[in-house]
Amino acid sequence: MEVLMKNRTMLLIAVLLLVSAMAFAAVPRLAANSEVLPAKGRLTKSYPAIQKSVSQLLPMGVLDTMIWVDGGNTNFGGWTDDYFAEYFVPSTDGILHSITFNMSDLPDVSGGGMNVWIYKANYSWPEISTVDIADGGNAWLGYYDTGTGPQAFGTEAEWHGGWIDSLDEAIPGKIYDPLGEKVWPMFGAGTVALEPTPDDKGFFTVNLIDLGSEYNFSMGDTFLVVIQFSGFPDGADGAEYRMGFLSGKGAIEPQPGLKFYNVTGNEGTNGRLGYGDYGWYIRSYIWDWRCNVEYTGDRGPVFVDYTEVLTTTETTPQTVEAIVTDDNPSGGDAGVASVDLIYSVDGGEEATVAMTNTSGDLWTGDIPGQVPGSVITYHLKATDVNGLETSTLSVTYQIFEVTQQTLFIYDDATLYGLEWYYWYGADPNAAFLYDEWYGGWGHVSADLLENYEVVVHIMGGGPLAQNYNPGPMYKAWLDGAAADGETRKLFLEGQDYGFISGYNDTTFVDGTFEKDYLGIETLGPQDINYDGTAASYQSPYRVDAVDGNELSGGYAAFCGDSVVLFYDPANELGYNNWIDNLTPASGAIVDFTDPNNSDAAVGIHNSGDNFKTVFWTIDHIALSFYDPADTASMYHWGLTDVGNLLGNALTWFGAPVNSVEVVDLPSKFALNQNYPNPFNPTTSISYSIPRDEFVRLSVYNMLGQKVRTLVSTRQMGNTYRVTWDGKDDNGYEVPSGVYFYNIQAGNFTSTKKMVLMK
Repeated sequence: MEVLMKNRTMLLIAVLLLVSAMAFAAVPRLAANSEVLPAKGRLTKSYPAIQKSVSQLLPMGVLDTMIWVDGGNTNFGGWTDDYFAEYFVPSTDGILHSITFNMSDLPDVSGGGMNVWIYKANYSWPEISTVDIADGGNAWLGYYDTGTGPQAFGTEAEWHGGWIDSLDEAIPGKIYDPLGEKVWPMFGAGTVALEPTPDDKGFFTVNLIDLGSEYNFSMGDTFLVVIQFSGFPDGADGAEYRMGFLSGKGAIEPQPGLKFYNVTGNEGTNGRLGYGDYGWYIRSYIWDWRCNVEYTGDRGPVFVDYTEVLTTTETTPQTVEAIVTDDNPSGGDAGVASVDLIYSVDGGEEATVAMTNTSGDLWTGDIPGQVPGSVITYHLKATDVNGLETSTLSVTYQIFEVTQQTLFIYDDATLYGLEWYYWYGADPNAAFLYDEWYGGWGHVSADLLENYEVVVHIMGGGPLAQNYNPGPMYKAWLDGAAADGETRKLFLEGQDYGFISGYNDTTFVDGTFEKDYLGIETLGPQDINYDGTAASYQSPYRVDAVDGNELSGGYAAFCGDSVVLFYDPANELGYNNWIDNLTPASGAIVDFTDPNNSDAAVGIHNSGDNFKTVFWTIDHIALSFYDPADTASMYHWGLTDVGNLLGNALTWFGAPVNSVEVVDLPSKFALNQNYPNPFNPTTSISYSIPRDEFVRLSVYNMLGQKVRTLVSTRQMGNTYRVTWDGKDDNGYEVPSGVYFYNIQAGNFTSTKKMVLMK
């Protein structure tokens, strides 16, 4: 917590230090754990023959696919002997013919594989809210201590319970083992060979009949698909042995995905969190696994497709469309009777809109318009003529609220929740307080950009929003600077900006955003480091800063004669290196060069009468210094040991014209709305007290249970700011949802609402 005095010169850096919960000078490196990585987005997608909700009529039934997520943006990994599990609930009777796994990472050496089984589900348990504990310490279920190390199977006497046992609602002595009876195969296991491929990913299918029988299930008969990675010896927990699934993330009760952390794959970490916590964990990640089934009984309606509204600036009603079909594999009556759109605003009571069947299988309905800052959650429910119901997963979006002069676009998922690292120490005078837009919300609109003087667009390992070319939009925004009589500034960095041309080398002509504003003549050669091997995109790559350059010169000076500068996103941030070279247009100034390729430019800045731009094909917080002959003692992370290069760019930009005013000392009690809101995972809460009082500031969940005490001390009259990091008093992450924060200071009390949205 810090006091907001009239002199705010150290505001933001203090906030950032508090957000990271560190009172010391350095922040930790970010890529210490390679379990969760961004999905590889460069390779052509292929799909199995049977798609989600695409039915094929057979003489005995209907073929369909049971699936939780179709794709995803996360490459969730494991190593030999780790288990993964995911449950499925059949909507009617049927037969499971095969299981398809969407692999996002294959080992780099030969010999990998996985074993596959089907189990009855002990998971979940009515007394436990899995959404509330997923990914946190209390999500550790436990393991069997058989004398040969932690195991997924054993006797009741050998069960070693995890931290789930510490929950008040947990039943003492209960064995929270998710696996019930094995139901397939009768003997052995299904097997899948996972060998290296050029694409390093793909679909792999197990046909159940190959082991003698298929699996017959009944409506509502929950089963778990369980796999165990195999093939590599003890000690094989390096990146070359990693295997992973394409995954998404969501809050679903109960959470579908679980992982068993075994010794072989986690030797260097002593369990998942480093406390000997081997065994089963409930995760909020959902694996893209597909159960290819043949339904033989009647089932509820099928949602073939429906609108997923993205975060928007529009306050008008949002139209939701759905294509809904109904069949009856048992041969009886079929047809969709009704479809309802069920929504809530800011976690309030649900309202229902009866959707209209406008034509064929198409149903439409409107969510009423909402004010900026609102968070809307909705799902659809369809009922057939026999009274059977089907509901979709929930969708959440918000009405974006403009509050600042700077817009920060984080167009990646690698550091989701930790994206504030990009600003660490960059704005000590708090001149560039920013609104934040996530790439997962879709691309920003031209109308939204018109509200901002400064845009910082970080693509990182992305960009996520690849369904559009941002060039024309940015050109229109920068063109408008002259008409508005202001200077607009853009900081754009991304090693994959070449997505706009399919990663083909491109020469830009006069009149384009890239040439006129960014100062790029030609983008390319692209992926200059890639030589066909995994090592080429996972190893450090030498780059040079330019002596005397106002943006990068400090990095050049730091090198001296003892260390050199490397671009190293795989080790620093956890995503692969696809650095590009470029040819600057006339007038652009080179900030970084590639000494491996005749000092070609990899970063430039440019300016004109009404604009300033920075474009780098690197990620500035993935730069590090070391002597290749002495990486142990000569290593320095540029962000913390030298300085944040974004800060140099902001200094060159100059503060926004409408920067934040100085805060006066308070004359009355006040509790202000948190910012940002919604947030993930950190938000700031400011409050004012006009005199010396004992202050207690606490966070509560929707049930009125206290989650976190943020302040409990006597304070002098002033304005204060405290940051909540989305964790409870035990240090565990809390789930997405609506929370309330309450202040008590003397006779003054006030409560406000905030939304954590992961």
